[in-house]
Amino acid sequence: MGREALLVFESLDRLVGFLGAYSREANLDDLVPTLTLERARRTGGGQTFLLRCQAVDGYALDRLMRLAKVTQSPVYAGSGAFFIQTRDRRAPFGYDLEVSSSEIDRADDVDVLVVEFEFSMGFSIIEGIDPVELILQLALRPVPLPRGGVAEDPELAGVREMALLLVAPGISERVLSYLWRVEADMAGVRVQIEEDARSSLLVRLRQPDGHLLDILRAIPGVELLAPVSPRAAVEVGYEHPIHLASVGRSLPGDDMYILRGGVGRVERMDGAPRFVQGRHLVASEVQVRDWAPRKLAVEELAPLRVELELRATAHAREPRASLVAWRDIELLRRLVYVVPPSALAAARVVALEEGLLVVSGAPRAAAERGSDQGFGVGSIIPLGDRLVEIAPGVLVPDGYELWPRVRASLIRELLGLDGDDRVLFRAPGLDPIRVPADEMIALDAAVVGSLQPVDLEAADVTVTDAGPGTIENQSLGRFALWGFKSQEGGS
Repeated sequence: MGREALLVFESLDRLVGFLGAYSREANLDDLVPTLTLERARRTGGGQTFLLRCQAVDGYALDRLMRLAKVTQSPVYAGSGAFFIQTRDRRAPFGYDLEVSSSEIDRADDVDVLVVEFEFSMGFSIIEGIDPVELILQLALRPVPLPRGGVAEDPELAGVREMALLLVAPGISERVLSYLWRVEADMAGVRVQIEEDARSSLLVRLRQPDGHLLDILRAIPGVELLAPVSPRAAVEVGYEHPIHLASVGRSLPGDDMYILRGGVGRVERMDGAPRFVQGRHLVASEVQVRDWAPRKLAVEELAPLRVELELRATAHAREPRASLVAWRDIELLRRLVYVVPPSALAAARVVALEEGLLVVSGAPRAAAERGSDQGFGVGSIIPLGDRLVEIAPGVLVPDGYELWPRVRASLIRELLGLDGDDRVLFRAPGLDPIRVPADEMIALDAAVVGSLQPVDLEAADVTVTDAGPGTIENQSLGRFALWGFKSQEGGS
């Protein structure tokens, strides 16, 4: 097969046709790194275009042969200056030279020699061509839009998700004002076009309305662009011969390219555009008035009293405690066996009139690290009323929150909480109760009863004299332990 493939194109349009077909079927970014494009002169006269690329395997070569056949261009395999005819039906495994390539006479002006079954042909290289520059220099070709405009089929125009507008400097402010009035989701950036004294405006519209795009496209000085890749945009109504999305990585630098079909130009922007939200681009009148602080009398500085109250909320929080009714204490004793040891040791309980308050705590290892990782008792025990913690040490029923919402440190300050003390809001309309830390005991100490070990008494064992022992040798069978007779006659 050879290390390289050589494609010979009789004209530029055949070369462009091949690149266009390849870009829509495969990724040109994978082909460009090993691609060499040259303009050459044939030995018998006339110029051609030579395309060389690496032939990594038979599948890649088959694709090149199939797409080149559409443009009536031959494909050869080889390396260096010698290439031979590729495989066909007459030779499924390909061809090879009958003699060594060093024995073939090649003229001095021949840089590449191709050998077919019936003839051979030499080529002299005139110049090399940068394939990326060639792609950017290709002219756009017009394509028809739906009869009803862009609004009839935004997907066909390529502007369903996002559209770009290149607005001339003279009408940029009016276009921005119009887009602001119709509440379009827009962002913009100023770009400098070479022949313009002032900067043009590049507007980005997300999820644009098709009728709005038809109105803007009809305004002189406004060009509607369709993004074809993250680094390229083509004017709507035109099409590039190459699928530009397949050459995104091969474009030089980090620049963005705008291909304008109406004027036949390619605008190159330095780097990716950094769009600014439209509300910062629209000009508005700002009125500034003089302001002076008001002088307040002492009697006007009375404190504003706001009562904290419980209010229902849909915000979900992890339960940190449970209020278990006295009738469920027996179930609580049984569920203690399924609680992890670390969570059981960290939990605290206190007896209230309504029931037993079980509060989760961080395991000791997690508390020493300054974290609150691990399962708490409030998350494991499915008993009682679930309580959540809205501030350190402040418990409210699940589904409620304190209103108005203030910061956690202020809640503790207003409630007068110190250290590990806790405050429990039982229900709306009921006063909160304070639970001092020294009144709470560990859950494992509360539910596990004390153990009273029994003192060990040594038994008086009297050893009687059994007399001297005797040894008797007996013949054992194959399975010695089977049927062994003891002295008592048992087995």
